[in-house]
Amino acid sequence: MTYPKDRHRKPQYYLAKDVWFKGKKGKVKKYLGTTPPSEGELEKYRKEHAYEIELKAALKKAHLSSKFYESDYLTNRQIKSLEEIRFVYKTFTELLTTNEINAYERKFEVTYVQGTTSIEGNTLSVGDAYDLLVNGILPEEKTLREINEVQNFIKVKEYRDKYKQRITINFIKNLHSLIMDNIDFESAGIFRRADDICIVGCDLRVSPSIMIKKELEENIEEYYSRIDGKKHPFEEAVLFHYNFEMIHPFTNGNGRVGREIFNYMLNRSGYPKLLFLGKDRNAYIKYLHLGNEENYGDMIDGFASLITSQRMDKLKENLKKVVIPIEKTGQMRLTDFL
Repeated sequence: MTYPKDRHRKPQYYLAKDVWFKGKKGKVKKYLGTTPPSEGELEKYRKEHAYEIELKAALKKAHLSSKFYESDYLTNRQIKSLEEIRFVYKTFTELLTTNEINAYERKFEVTYVQGTTSIEGNTLSVGDAYDLLVNGILPEEKTLREINEVQNFIKVKEYRDKYKQRITINFIKNLHSLIMDNIDFESAGIFRRADDICIVGCDLRVSPSIMIKKELEENIEEYYSRIDGKKHPFEEAVLFHYNFEMIHPFTNGNGRVGREIFNYMLNRSGYPKLLFLGKDRNAYIKYLHLGNEENYGDMIDGFASLITSQRMDKLKENLKKVVIPIEKTGQMRLTDFL
């Protein structure tokens, strides 16, 4: 409850919620009027305005956090947009039950795996990938290689979910070994030894094989040094991803490993994953090519626009489904999330 400066006026009543980010405090409010609500009315208002309050609280946290970070390329508006995605996602997932989280993450993982493999030419549909990854049903008229490319991500997910540490050379090699299992036995988990390697559509040469380990270690060290120095996590993940692809440490599978590391970095910093979809393949490659021109600002903006277009509206819809009272929408199902 707050009072106006003129003490002769009636008191004003609000629903209010305090929010915090790294010691900084904010408050969001919903005006209820000048008549003190009864206990029953207050409960009614809490239900009616639950979504509005939760969304406002998430956006307020985003406002507070956007002032915390520094950036070489992102504008203040872009940082604020990325932080809004982060905190709407955080609010949504914190309100889910364990079963709901599992259902949501399972559905999202299938879409992600189908996308990251389709970029490399895999022809399994989302339905094929779901049947294979969730139900163990082999798709018809697909090659064994295509099946293994998708099926390998079951073990990739198990390994990634258990791993809670910083990126290391061993982590990168283990990811590659799992991604290339039953596909390329000789090179799985092993840095390439040849130098006659090129990236399709790129005139720049990849790192000499003798320099791979050193340059990867420098890339990892720079990422964490800049993160610890308050540089924005999304920007640094994009820069790491670009540098990783240009180092090109493996004979095959660099894209899938690089995208896995990229999303691991986002998740560890509290952001949702970026979907690398087949329909976005040309845009994804275009953004990486901007890095070849040292146009890092537009490259990072491209990645930011992808995650914003993919996630923000859907996250808001999902949040609404969680916080709006069940009696208004009917019983929520685990398959309702987008």
